[in-house]
Amino acid sequence: MKAMLFLSGRDEPVAVFDEVTVIKMNDNHRVSPARVSYKSKQLSRGKTMVELYRHEKMRLQLEDGQEADVLLTHSSLDMEGNAVGVLRVLGDFREIVHA
Repeated sequence: MKAMLFLSGRDEPVAVFDEVTVIKMNDNHRVSPARVSYKSKQLSRGKTMVELYRHEKMRLQLEDGQEADVLLTHSSLDMEGNAVGVLRVLGDFREIVHA
């Protein structure tokens, strides 16, 4: 599944993920049990470096019509030069409401 990451108050995505997987953690993670692992050819889209916004709430929009508020937990590069990492989901996923 693909996804886009948005900073608060912005309409253009700061990152486009080629692959995302939603993971539900066990009972030891009761406050924020969901995580999203991602893979992207290029993490930062445009001139915004996503890594600098690690502690700010961002919005993740999945291609299946769901979105959630997230924090960047981990980011790295894999052996092929792709950006990989984990986002912590704050709250629950919700359906995207178009105005």
